[in-house]
Amino acid sequence: MLFLYQKNTLKIYIFFFTFLVMGCAAIGSIAVPLESIDEPKGKYGIGTTVHFWTDYNRSEVYTTSPSDFRNLLVQVWYPAEIKPNYQKTTHLVYPNKSVASISKTAGIPSNFGKHGTQLMSNAVQGASPLSEKKFPLILFSHGNGGLATQNLSQVEELVSNGYIVVACNHTYNASITFNKDGDTILFRRNVTWDEQASYHRKYYTNQLIKYRYQDIAFVLEELTKEKSQKGIINPYRDLIDFNAVGVMGHSMGGGTSYYALLNDKRIKAALALDGWFFALSEEDAKINTKKPFMHIGQEEFFNTSVAGDMNKSEDGKENLKIYNLILENNKPSYAAYIKNSLHYTFTDLKQVYVAESPLAIPLSFLGEADKAVVKNTINESMINFFDSALKNQEFQKNIYNKYNKEVIFINNENH
Repeated sequence: MLFLYQKNTLKIYIFFFTFLVMGCAAIGSIAVPLESIDEPKGKYGIGTTVHFWTDYNRSEVYTTSPSDFRNLLVQVWYPAEIKPNYQKTTHLVYPNKSVASISKTAGIPSNFGKHGTQLMSNAVQGASPLSEKKFPLILFSHGNGGLATQNLSQVEELVSNGYIVVACNHTYNASITFNKDGDTILFRRNVTWDEQASYHRKYYTNQLIKYRYQDIAFVLEELTKEKSQKGIINPYRDLIDFNAVGVMGHSMGGGTSYYALLNDKRIKAALALDGWFFALSEEDAKINTKKPFMHIGQEEFFNTSVAGDMNKSEDGKENLKIYNLILENNKPSYAAYIKNSLHYTFTDLKQVYVAESPLAIPLSFLGEADKAVVKNTINESMINFFDSALKNQEFQKNIYNKYNKEVIFINNENH
């Protein structure tokens, strides 16, 4: 950690003095200061529930037992009537276990990130849903090694503006998830896919993106059923407008979202955050789905000469080629590029990290873009896009005028 402070000797002395006097937990909250995400701007309160669903039509490819079926932790967020005295739930599911496991994976003492367990959401666990009308549905797919709650800022903004959002942890592809007993399930790579990847570089991501899409398709199917897997009335079925279903995701979740747009007639629109489209073929990328697509990403997607962390490797160049084919051929398509952003700018890490704190470690991988500009650009673009695609409202291009120095906007609307 010392190298992060090498340009400021005073910070080094303060850091180690505090570490010796106060210990790991205290120094963690000082060196990596965190704050809960902002309240969303919409008019609806937010309720949430967590479920554990099993896809009995799919064997689990990450385990060797033929009797293992695909199990998913699924979280649902929905418009709800919330009163001032209602207790908000945590940002993370099983926060203590999640933080301890993530810390172990990162190779740091578990107490160092313990304050992350205190991050709160704006949702109330088990709150009664509003039943005044049906709401459009957005399915969210996290990045490779991510979490269902990694973009809670966007999830809550959607729900507060009249959407139902459902996300699963893609089991074994999430950094951590849990079974119904609360046991930890960590990230794992599929050995067979890895072996094939040495012969065909796209093979692993292609297999993975299809498997992740099958998770989304399964979750959508479960939401349409009259009864839940527990045999009780499905509480979401009558709340959702199944003629207005969109999908969105970050990184590989963005690629998964576009794969879903291509292959699932039920899905009417897709949005990607700094998407990883590497798994898709050129043939797929040249298809005009005639369904709306939007990408919000770093400026490197628009101009490869600027600093970025996605598209300069050989795989990155392939990703950019596939993305440009999508943008050229799929109509309507929209794109917003945030200057001075990087890959993790487009997750909640950018929003919860207090970079301006005096002793904060400078996390360069979060990018230098102002986090208020990032949040507002993503959320306003997202609401604008899905309102247009799923609520029959006009797409407002003028919202980008106020960000013309920080954001580049382009569109390809001609059918």
